[in-house]
Amino acid sequence: MEELAERYLGNALSAWGLDVEYDRAQGDTVYLPGPDGGRTAVTDFVGGFGSLFFGHNHPELVAHAKALLDAGTPSHAQLSKRTEAQRVAAALDAIVRRELGATEPYEVVFANTGAEAVEAAMKHAELARVFRLNALAAEVAAHAGDAEERARAGGVRLTPAAAEVAGPGGDVAALVAEAGRRNAEALGRAPEFFALDGGFHGKLVGSLQLTHNPAFRLPFQGLGARARFVPADRPEEALEYVEAEQPHLLDVVAEDGVVDVVRRPVPFVAAFVVEPIQGEGGIHELTADQAKRIADVCRTLQCPLVVDEIQTGAGRTGAFFSSAGIGLTGDYYTLAKSVGGGLAKTSMLLVRRSAYVKEFELLHSSTFAKDSFSCAITEKVLEMLERDDGAAYRQAAERGARLRAALEEVHAEFGDVVRGVRGRGLLLGFEFADQSASGSAVIRNYARGGFFGFAVSGFLLRKYQVRLMPTGSSPRTLRIQPSYAVDDAAIDRLAAGLREVCTLLRHQDALHLVHPLTGGDTPLPRTDVRDFRSAAPAGEDAGAAATATRVAYVADLGTPEALRRFDPSLAELDDATLRSFVARSAPVRAMAPCPPSRYRAADGGTVEVTVFPLLVEESAGDTAGTLAADVAGQVAAARAAGHTSVVVSPALRRLTGEDVPAEAIRAPEGLVLPPGFGLDGAPGLPPAAPAP
Repeated sequence: MEELAERYLGNALSAWGLDVEYDRAQGDTVYLPGPDGGRTAVTDFVGGFGSLFFGHNHPELVAHAKALLDAGTPSHAQLSKRTEAQRVAAALDAIVRRELGATEPYEVVFANTGAEAVEAAMKHAELARVFRLNALAAEVAAHAGDAEERARAGGVRLTPAAAEVAGPGGDVAALVAEAGRRNAEALGRAPEFFALDGGFHGKLVGSLQLTHNPAFRLPFQGLGARARFVPADRPEEALEYVEAEQPHLLDVVAEDGVVDVVRRPVPFVAAFVVEPIQGEGGIHELTADQAKRIADVCRTLQCPLVVDEIQTGAGRTGAFFSSAGIGLTGDYYTLAKSVGGGLAKTSMLLVRRSAYVKEFELLHSSTFAKDSFSCAITEKVLEMLERDDGAAYRQAAERGARLRAALEEVHAEFGDVVRGVRGRGLLLGFEFADQSASGSAVIRNYARGGFFGFAVSGFLLRKYQVRLMPTGSSPRTLRIQPSYAVDDAAIDRLAAGLREVCTLLRHQDALHLVHPLTGGDTPLPRTDVRDFRSAAPAGEDAGAAATATRVAYVADLGTPEALRRFDPSLAELDDATLRSFVARSAPVRAMAPCPPSRYRAADGGTVEVTVFPLLVEESAGDTAGTLAADVAGQVAAARAAGHTSVVVSPALRRLTGEDVPAEAIRAPEGLVLPPGFGLDGAPGLPPAAPAP
């Protein structure tokens, strides 16, 4: 069967050893089917990206779901009374009052996913702003009409400020006309949102613009709302921006025979959106001081504070609301993920009643939102969380503390390769130190290419039966989000796997990382970890680099011999295993550039050559056109890095049928590269003709 559902992503998983399919799940365990009908148990620390506080298929929730389906619970009864939704809203209101000390209720709007809840928050905030804007515009228009009425009655004069707006010889009518023109421009100012550096709020058209990662956001920037990002420790930058950009209406007012103009600020900031703990951004927690300052900024701007609890809420940090732990109280809250118990796709927007716009209910709707089945599942989730005076919260806090202690022990043991452990409760991040200068070319490539966390995750899955994923915007950080019932044995196995990863990174030995990712069953050729740190590339000589002729060499790296020279730690792997590694790496075969090598050219000058490798199968299993696109990509990367001369290896030209730009395949005039330079100039080996 040809795969047509997200085929590229599926293929890319093979490069990291993550191309597996689970056929059963229970609690913190997912199961891989075996060839003999058996199953391999894998501990799931991904937890549905934070959706599985109670784990996979919790028996009580499954029984409840079955009962609902057996009872014929209607899912599609739009525009009818939904008692289950009212009970969910009441339960959430009670939790808000208890944890956040709220003195007024929060209205609830239902949606399907976290990103949709954020979109609903954005729409509601903009509707509230438009209502404020309309009220301000109506007030200004009434004042202008009153001024014109008084002018027709005679006996009025313009203040100097008003006369300046009216223009030379202008009267009240001219003043009102010019003020109206300027006001129309100010009223047309597009709304803007504030969000934090590193934040993630979804990937739909609107929510994506609040997501800081440029790789996700910039390709679609022309479609969505306008957002400004500020640092968590400098939220006052929002005030500075508004002060510099603030548009005003000219309010023409008449009193005691004098017509003046008053500048009225136009509310153009719709909302400020924050996460109490940034999940996709690398597990960074707001401090209580930062939270207070953000709230102060919102009060000054008179804009709502939207607290995104999609990943942090519903018990994950030892309380229902993570924001309660830092004293952060929002005007809006967004909830999703674990409120559906791992069975229902549902989300909610909570809006403080005094900030709620009732007309929103007629302007916003969703076919699948607020269905009785999802609401009933959420009601059961809330009941389970609140049961026994919040025993589930306490268990989550205790399990989180046990998990963090194990991670901190690894950090303390490997401080040279672990940057830190962050987070709270069962939302933790384990960040590795930057490996982009590793002596292992393979490890270095994973780091520079942004795939490091995926490669580590594949290794841990294959060797330790532990399932992890990196955060979306911090590929060196593994996010760890098990259920509230994760046991000590699973935690200890995770710690053991991380210790081995750290040992390999410390010694820059890629063999143990690569072998499980090849997909084969061949035995590991050696079990010891060897020290390859001496192969680390030397630092750059800035003076030599400035005077050298800079050439990029796009080279094939597909034969076993080439790979062994490319990364000496792979020397013991047999040819079949290395070819499997190349084949599985095909979806991400464009590797990060090697450190530059220099040699003496025939004319006596110094030439600096940077190799841009491609993992290419010897048989050129991919079509020539596909390979040509990868070659062209490396050529473009080389030019973007400032190499005006780009040379493509003869082997790649042959495999692609010369289907590369003509100007990119030849060396500069008079330049002769040493034979096989793409291999001989690989990291850790001397250039073919060394420069003195």
